[in-house]
Amino acid sequence: MKTKFSGILTLLLAFVVHLSFAQEKTISGMVSDGSGLPLPGATVLVKGTSNGTSTDFDGKYSITATQGSALVFSFVGYTTKEVLVGASNTINVTLTEDAEALDEVVVTALGIKREEKALGYSTQSVSTEDLTTVRDANIVNSLSGKIAGVNVTSASGAVGAESRIVIRGISTISGNTQPLIVVDGVVLDNSSYGDSGSSGGNSTPNGLADINQDDIETLNVLKGGAATSLYGMRGSNGVIVITTKSGSGNKGKLGINISSSVTLDNAYVLPDYQNSYGQGFDTNYFEFVDGVTGDGGVDESWGAPLDTGLEFIQWDSFDGEAKPWVSYPDNVKDFFETGLTTNNNISFSKSDENYSSRVSIGMTDQKGILYNTDLRKYNLGGKINMNLSDKWTVGLSANYIKTESDNLPSVGYGDANNQIGQLVWSARNVDWNALRDWKNLPTAFASGADDATPINWNLAYNNNPYWTLDTNTNTFDRNRLLGNININYQINDNFSVSAQTGIDYFSSLDTKKRAFGTYQSVRGSYEETQRTRYEINSQAILSYVANAGDFNFGANIGGSSMVNDYHRLYMEAPELQIPDLYNIANTRDGVSSVVTQFQSKQKINSIFGFADVSYKNYLFLSVTGRNDWASVLPVQNNSFFYPSITGSAIITDAFDISSELLSYLKVRGGWSKTGSAGPLSPYSIEPSFEYSTEPWDSTPVAFYPSTLWNPNIRNEDTVEKEIGFEARLFKNNLSLDVTYYNKETTDVIMAKDIDPSSGNTAYWDNVADITNKGIEVALSANVINNPDGFNLGFNVNFAKNVNEAQNIDDDPTTNNGQVVLGGLWYVDILAQEGEAVGAIYGSAFERSEDGAIIYENGLPQISATNKVLGNINPDWTGGLGINMSYKNVRLTTLFDVKKGGDIYSQTNVWGKYAGVLEETLVGRETGIVGDGVMSDGNGGYVDNNVVVSAQNYYKSAYSQNISESSVYDASFVKWRELSLTYTFPQKLISKAGVDQLSLALTARNLAILYKKVPHIDPESAFSNSTGSQGLEYAQIPPTRSLGLSLNLKF
Repeated sequence: MKTKFSGILTLLLAFVVHLSFAQEKTISGMVSDGSGLPLPGATVLVKGTSNGTSTDFDGKYSITATQGSALVFSFVGYTTKEVLVGASNTINVTLTEDAEALDEVVVTALGIKREEKALGYSTQSVSTEDLTTVRDANIVNSLSGKIAGVNVTSASGAVGAESRIVIRGISTISGNTQPLIVVDGVVLDNSSYGDSGSSGGNSTPNGLADINQDDIETLNVLKGGAATSLYGMRGSNGVIVITTKSGSGNKGKLGINISSSVTLDNAYVLPDYQNSYGQGFDTNYFEFVDGVTGDGGVDESWGAPLDTGLEFIQWDSFDGEAKPWVSYPDNVKDFFETGLTTNNNISFSKSDENYSSRVSIGMTDQKGILYNTDLRKYNLGGKINMNLSDKWTVGLSANYIKTESDNLPSVGYGDANNQIGQLVWSARNVDWNALRDWKNLPTAFASGADDATPINWNLAYNNNPYWTLDTNTNTFDRNRLLGNININYQINDNFSVSAQTGIDYFSSLDTKKRAFGTYQSVRGSYEETQRTRYEINSQAILSYVANAGDFNFGANIGGSSMVNDYHRLYMEAPELQIPDLYNIANTRDGVSSVVTQFQSKQKINSIFGFADVSYKNYLFLSVTGRNDWASVLPVQNNSFFYPSITGSAIITDAFDISSELLSYLKVRGGWSKTGSAGPLSPYSIEPSFEYSTEPWDSTPVAFYPSTLWNPNIRNEDTVEKEIGFEARLFKNNLSLDVTYYNKETTDVIMAKDIDPSSGNTAYWDNVADITNKGIEVALSANVINNPDGFNLGFNVNFAKNVNEAQNIDDDPTTNNGQVVLGGLWYVDILAQEGEAVGAIYGSAFERSEDGAIIYENGLPQISATNKVLGNINPDWTGGLGINMSYKNVRLTTLFDVKKGGDIYSQTNVWGKYAGVLEETLVGRETGIVGDGVMSDGNGGYVDNNVVVSAQNYYKSAYSQNISESSVYDASFVKWRELSLTYTFPQKLISKAGVDQLSLALTARNLAILYKKVPHIDPESAFSNSTGSQGLEYAQIPPTRSLGLSLNLKF
């Protein structure tokens, strides 16, 4: 009986065990965010048990559970979600962001989303709302004042003007200083390809300006090498990672979003002019004989007093009769028009458990503040993510962008299209509005011209400005395609593999037309530049995740390949045979047309790996490594390894000390090595040929380039150390993030000068080192937090960077410890030993031992030795953002600050030389005694007491011969943004099927609250290069914008 009982019990137990195992099954799936992007490292736990796992690199997981049990899905920064296990073996989960912890999840290198507390380096994000509420046509400008350590400069207020970004200081001399731009995993070429310079050319939009701001989901800035080392040699200047919207937020229905805005743009920061004296020389006016001929070459304003009843024959005395000698105080202001920018965008999105999709269409139309200038941009984008099975996922994205202009304004003093140089000299007695109707004005001959053009107030140096802007145009047409495909496969619970390929392709056509009779091109000319470029980046990653008690592990290994191909075809007809026929075939008889072609191809092959380990979710360690093989470097030096190691610890969790006062405390640190190829192009390392534009006996002539190759050149290396901490206090209402970094770049590459008798003028070499040391602070606070009433918050950014050039080659036959990066007249921008890169160097006043300016015959003397007059780099930068709300009304504002740095202003030089600026009124009647000393005849000095005329004084002290007098402190405080938004109550709009409706009044560049440089914007620069910074030269003034925007969601 006992034996039978035992047998029955054994069978019963076996049945129970069999039943238990029959109910257990393997559940797998993917955890993603609201955009459909995977969340690697998310926790999946069987509720009430210790059975758990983490998602892998692709957000995939696999876990055993019984039917009817609950799976708990969690990820820092997202709301925890529970899902009951049913009959299906696949459970895909979308986690929604926790509004109280949005800043705890960030997009990092290679597009990976990671918990903020696991990062051992600094990173900052900008929200979609910050980019689109107060909109700028160039997204780069929308970053000003919002991110610590990011310095943004706009070239001018012109439509299509390029903008510059520098993160944590300048780390190279002549190479690219701007960060890598990555959009949905696609590397975007951010170059502008404009030819703007001090003597002319035009600025064209940089690549990032092509991106539709309404498509952006997240924009994250990776600043240091520890954050960017996985991008290898291309991430040395920082990386901006952009993720576009995917449409996953509209489950089971078609979502429609409409945004529309209109903005009025006006020039501001114009010079302060004097309006008491008119055109002339030595208080005399050189009269036009009949209003058309005569001496219009006197463009200075040292003439007779205005508004005193005098009459003269002037440029518009077409009947030869004298006209009243009166001032036109607003003649320059009235020359600028009210610009108009409209932006319209519509998007459609839909999703379910296994896919998400979004399509958007947008258009931006700009009319510039300069007559007959414009820019238009058209965007068409699409994105889809699909779960093909419980193991396969696929994502696709594509964006087409067309940017075009009938006339982009030129920059620089000598360009026939740029009228700002003419405005700098504008006589105070000239009515510019009378020049507008040029088709009905008499014609006359510009200096040296054989063809008459409409009359101007001064034809000796300039054509009629309105005729010029109508006929001398710069057209621009760029078509860009961004595409990306990514595939993920879950091998098993621990292993997965992913692969992606992305392409950035563009083609562009630029033309420049110059009409007959143009002062700088009297026989007319025509230029045409065609460009085509594509870049393909492909990568594959094998990922492994595992858990062992309190430890979580992740390891990844991958490889990538980059290839880019660039073609340029330039054609020019230097002089035209037939007027107004703009074609290369219309080159004037006896003049050779110019045709040049350029092609380059570059490759980078890479392998990389990264591993993470965490303990109890409060101690984190991460190690990365990448090896690049770059074709731009010689074979013996083209392989370089870039490692990094970072760690972080959540002190409040480790010691369980969080409280109402101290909610969160994290310390972090990291070390990294990155680098770049600096300015090297694909053919800088080996013999290559260029072809002359002038054939010999109908045969093309090939020659070596002027810069000699160097088979031993090495890459630039940057070693960076970074430490910091993050704290949240008073129940997370106050957040503080502080970072200190020390960045040392060695073997900086440049083309150094050599003796031309060698057959070359320069030689590629590693010539210098550069250090950058700095501190960054980000502070945010919720001062008043009342969901049903008034709310007040603010955020502050502060950054200080100290830059220094070291170990510059001081061979007297080469650079003598100086490297010229750019220049203007008698001033240069240098990299000089012991100075920050960007030293302003030029002619200076001769001074006595105690620093007084030395005068001779009442005029200041020029020192025989040039010196450093300033530096383009600010001492520190900052931003203050304030946001307030009361129920459905929200007010935000932003102030942008730069302290220190210097700028050389040619507007101040010519404006004082010509007697048009306000301060030149001083001494007009009494003369001027300069502040300084003069020789006493015995080797000593006495106070200067010689009186000279105001004209002689200003034309001497403020001429281009003495650069020092026109170098100014470039500090400023700008009221950058203001918005007032009203969100309509749901009860008013829901009956119309509207989910959300908001209306906003916006303003940008409201005022400069503080500046030291007179007459100009302290941020002026004529291009994006380092050598163009700190140099102001006939730039189009910035714009103040007032707008209205509407956002509608169904």
